[in-house]
Amino acid sequence: MACEVKSVRKVVYLVNDKAKMVQEELLERGFEVLVGNGEFYNEEYLKRCWALMPGRGYVTKETLDKAPNLKFICKQGVGLDRIDVEACSERGITVANTPDSNAISVAEHTMALMLACAKQLYPLSLHIRGEALDNSCTDRFKASELHAKTLAIIGFGSIGSKVAKMARAFDMHIIAYVRQIAKYRDKSDIEFTDCLEKALSGADVISLHVSGTKENRHLIGKRELALMKRSAIVINTTRGFVIDEDALYEALVNHRIAGAGLDVFEREPLTAGNRLLKLENVVATPHSAANTPESNRRAHLQCVRIIQAFAETENALGASAEAFS
Repeated sequence: MACEVKSVRKVVYLVNDKAKMVQEELLERGFEVLVGNGEFYNEEYLKRCWALMPGRGYVTKETLDKAPNLKFICKQGVGLDRIDVEACSERGITVANTPDSNAISVAEHTMALMLACAKQLYPLSLHIRGEALDNSCTDRFKASELHAKTLAIIGFGSIGSKVAKMARAFDMHIIAYVRQIAKYRDKSDIEFTDCLEKALSGADVISLHVSGTKENRHLIGKRELALMKRSAIVINTTRGFVIDEDALYEALVNHRIAGAGLDVFEREPLTAGNRLLKLENVVATPHSAANTPESNRRAHLQCVRIIQAFAETENALGASAEAFS
């Protein structure tokens, strides 16, 4: 049975109104729960909350200014790029995430994009659904195998490592780009390198899994795209800004690379005006890789456990302080 949080009930603000399971679990553990509408912050709720689960919302300095009692933020998923972590630190607010909760879903989605690009599923589907069935499209859009191809995994965290495991089922050769290569020398079944150029130039498929930090903005730009094979496929399921979209568009239009599978974009939510969506050699999804029932359940339960642990630690420290006062 869940251990109840003693003392004054702590207030947790769930911005996402679809997190019903989280609400029930937190109530069972003795928290007071405020539920938003999933779109905009409720200023009254911000004033009252001790902990915040922002969902996909941004947490800025202005947000924090409206939350005088806030002590803890728990972000569902991996990326913290929508949270001003520095401003939180200055205010003594602890920030946590659930880095492993969506790894399986995102890795599977990565493989799906990889296969869709290699097998030309998008253009072939478009042509057979046209008004006049075009059987010659198979001559124009040549599918290829993943078997024995080289996969460059850029960033080898929880998602990148799962992609590697899945890709081995296709007998792909894997080269992984990491910045701290010494940590990975014992993994003999994967070739590790700290040279990005080496990873990009030798790969048939490049899959991006670096963290969404400022240093990774436009990690893949015109120069990096020029290093790739003309037959290369680029997959991005991390953050849109990791790729310079203008440079990617030019590379795809001019057939400098073969294709791209994209779940994330520099400007989200997507609009019909995004030029990449008009290209037949782009398979696109709307930042949905992590959005599965299984992934959401894992993330929700992890958030509940993390919030519970933080509350218990805070209560214990408070009790110790009282004992010595």
